[in-house]
Amino acid sequence: MIKTKSILLVDDEQEVLDSFRLWLEEIGYTIYTAKTKKEAVEVLGEYSIAVCLIDLRMKDEDGLRVSRDLKKIDALLKVIIITGYPTFETAIDAIKMGMFDYVSKNQDQADILEKIENAFETRQNEIAEKTGIPGSRRNIILVCHHMMIKEGFDNFCREEPAYKLLHTYSSLDYIKSADFNNQAALVLICMTCNQKRLRNPQKMFSNLQLFFPNAKLVMINSQFSDEEKMELLMLGVKGFLPKNIFRENMKKAFAVIVSGEMWVSRKLTHSLLAKLIRKSSDRKYKEPENFYKLSRREIEILQAMASGLSNLEISDKLYISEKTVKAHINHIFKKMDVKSRTQAVLKAVEACII
Repeated sequence: MIKTKSILLVDDEQEVLDSFRLWLEEIGYTIYTAKTKKEAVEVLGEYSIAVCLIDLRMKDEDGLRVSRDLKKIDALLKVIIITGYPTFETAIDAIKMGMFDYVSKNQDQADILEKIENAFETRQNEIAEKTGIPGSRRNIILVCHHMMIKEGFDNFCREEPAYKLLHTYSSLDYIKSADFNNQAALVLICMTCNQKRLRNPQKMFSNLQLFFPNAKLVMINSQFSDEEKMELLMLGVKGFLPKNIFRENMKKAFAVIVSGEMWVSRKLTHSLLAKLIRKSSDRKYKEPENFYKLSRREIEILQAMASGLSNLEISDKLYISEKTVKAHINHIFKKMDVKSRTQAVLKAVEACII
C-alpha cells in the first residue's frame, strides 16, 4: 500500500502544471508532472502513483486515450479527468472508459480536493479487498426498529464475514454525540423508521456525518421518488436499497458504495451528472463563507477534529508541527468563543462550515 499520497499531473501547459503543483504540494501531497504520455509512462514506471489528474484536451494527445493507456500499466490507478470545457457527453465517456471522476477547472478547490481524497480512499479499499489485509472488515451502523430487518442484517453479516453489524439504533433520535465512531463504514437508515427526521434532511445528514465521519450513508426500505433521491444524493447519501432486497444484490451494493461509488439507477446517475456539470460550469473559487472568519487551514483542522484525530494525528495529516496545530486550535477557540473541541465542531456543523 502506498504510504505517501502521490499524484501525477499530466498537462501540456507548464503554467497549469505549476499552478496545480504549487497548490497541492502546499497542502501535503507529493507531486509528479508530465507533459506527454511518454513522460507519464516513465513516471509510473519509476514511482508509486495512486492518483492521476489528466487534462482532457492537450494539443497533440487525447486525455481519455492517455488515461486508458496508463490504466493498462496500473489497473488500480485512479484517474480524474480535468477540463475547462465540461459537457455531459464527455463526463459519460470518461466514466464508461473507467475513469474515476471528472472535474472542471472552474470548480472550487474544496470540491476537487474531496474527489482526490475519495480516489485515494477507493484505491486503498480495493487494495485491501485484493490482499485481504487485517482490519478490512466493514462495520455497519443500522438505524431501524424493525426486528425482521435487524435479523436479516445479522444473518447477512454471519454469511459475509467482510461485514460486521456494529450497533443498532431504533431511530435517529437515539444517536447522541457520545456515540461518535470513526470506524463505521456504512450507516443504514430505514426510511419508514425515520420519517420525522427526514423532514429536515440537511440537518439530519450533517449530524450523522459528524457522529460517523468515515461512513457512507445509505437509505434502506427506500420508497423515494427520483426527485427526492436527487435531493438526498446532493446531501451525501450514497445509495438506496429497496425493501426485501436479495442478499447478492445487497452484497454488490455494499461493495460499490464502500469503494466510493453510488448505488443508484443509471437514469438517476445521468440526471445527477448533468445537474453537477451545469452547477460547476460557471462557478469560480471563493473562500468558504463562515461567521467566525476562520482561515482555510483552521477549517481543515476543524474537519480533522470532527473525525476524532488527535493533535499529533492532525499534524501528520496536514504536514505541520504539533505545536502549530495547538496554536491553530487556540485561535479557533478564541474566534468561535468555545472552550472545547466538541463545542467548536458542533458550532461549525450548525453554521455549515464543515
